[in-house]
Amino acid sequence: MRVTISTAVGMMSKLKTKRKLLLVIAFMNAVYAFSYFQRVAVPGTIFDELQIDMSLSSSAVTMLGSIFLYVYGGMQIFSGTLVDRFGPVRILLAGGIVLSAGSLLFPLSGSVATLYVSRFVIGLGASLIYLSLVKQIDSHFSDKHFSIMLSTTLFIGYSGGLLGTRPFEAAVRAFGWRMPLLAVGIACTLAVILCAFISGRTPACNHQPLCTQAFRALKRVLKNNDSYTGTYAVSMFFAIYMLMASVIGKKMLQDCCSLSSSMAASYIFLLMLSSITAASLSGLVSHLIGNRRRLIMVSSGIILLVSLCLAVPVLMGKAAWVIPSFVLLGASSMASPICCAHIKEVNDPVYAGTSVSIYNGMVYLSIAGLCNGSGMVLDRFGAAAKTTAFAVKYPPEAYGAILAGCFILALSALVSACFIRETYGRNIWYVS
Repeated sequence: MRVTISTAVGMMSKLKTKRKLLLVIAFMNAVYAFSYFQRVAVPGTIFDELQIDMSLSSSAVTMLGSIFLYVYGGMQIFSGTLVDRFGPVRILLAGGIVLSAGSLLFPLSGSVATLYVSRFVIGLGASLIYLSLVKQIDSHFSDKHFSIMLSTTLFIGYSGGLLGTRPFEAAVRAFGWRMPLLAVGIACTLAVILCAFISGRTPACNHQPLCTQAFRALKRVLKNNDSYTGTYAVSMFFAIYMLMASVIGKKMLQDCCSLSSSMAASYIFLLMLSSITAASLSGLVSHLIGNRRRLIMVSSGIILLVSLCLAVPVLMGKAAWVIPSFVLLGASSMASPICCAHIKEVNDPVYAGTSVSIYNGMVYLSIAGLCNGSGMVLDRFGAAAKTTAFAVKYPPEAYGAILAGCFILALSALVSACFIRETYGRNIWYVS
C-alpha cells in the first residue's frame, strides 16, 4: 500500500512539474512571437510608409530587414554555444531584454541612422530566443515527440507574424506606423517580465546538461557532412518564403495588381496563416509516415516550385492567382521544423543547441542576402518606376526578375533535399 501511494504521489509530482514546464515554454513562445512580429512587420507591411516618410530607396528599405537578418543569422553560432553553456531560460531572458529595448527604440527613432541601430539591436535580441526555445523542448521531451512538440509550440511564435500583417496594417492606417510599434515594444517588455517570473518559480526548467566545450562542439558539428544537404535545401525554401512574407510580397501585390494596402496585407495574412498551419501539422504528418524527414523536405521543394509558377500570372495583374500561389508558398515552409529536428538527429545530442544554431544561421543569412538582392533588383528598374506622393511603383518586370532568381534557387534546393540522410526520427550520431 505504501509503495502504491508513493508511486501515485511521484506520478502526480511529475505531472505537476511537466505542466509547469509547459507553462514556461508557453511564455518563452510569447517572447518568440514578438521577435517573429518584428521580422514580418518591418519592412514588409510598412514598406511604402518608410520609403516615403524617410525618403529612402528600395535598397535602403530592404536593408532594414537585412540588418535584422544579418545580425540574427551571424549570431546563431554564438547563440547556440551560449544556450548549450548557460541554459535556454537564462539566454532567452537576456535576449528578451535586448529585443524589448530595440522594439521601443525603433518607433522613437528620428533619423535613418537610429532606425538602423534599433534594427541591429532587435536582431541581436531576437537571435537568442529561437534556439533557447528549441533547447528547452529538447531537454524535456524525447526524440520521438520532439518534432510534434516543436511544431505545436511554434504555432504561438509564428502567430506573431500574423499580427504583423493585416492587423498591423489596420493599426498603421488608424494611428501611423510609430504608435503601433511602440505598443508592441511595451507588450514585449511585459512578456519578458512574466517569463522571468514564471521560470523563476519553476526550478526544473533549468535542470538540463550543459556543454562547457563550445569550440569542440562547433568543430564537431561543422565536420559533420550529414548536416549540409538539408540545411542548404531548407535555407533556400524558407528564404524565398520569408522574402515574400516579410519584404516584397505586399508591395508586389500593390504594384502589379493595383491592390489597396489593406487588401495586399490580407493576402500576406493568408500566406502567413498557410505557413503556420503547415508548420504546426508537419510534425504530426512526419510522425504518421514514420518520421521520414526526406519525404517532407522533398515535398516542400516541389510545392515551392509550383507556387512560384502560379505567381507568374500575378505579375500580369491577375489577382485571382494570388490565393493558390500564396497558399502553396506558405505550405512549402513545413520543411523548416522538420529540418530542425533532422539537424539535431544527425549530430551529437549534447551539442543540440550548436547544431541547430548553424542550421538557423545559414537560413537567416540566406534570407538577408535574398532581401538585399531583391532591393538592388528593384533599384535597377528605378527608371521605369512611377513615383507618387504615397509610394514608388515598380514595373512587373522587376518582380519577374526576382521570381526567376527564386525559381533557380528553389530548384537547386530541391535537388539537395533528395540527398539528405534519413533518420526516421532517431538520433543516428552514435551509429554513423
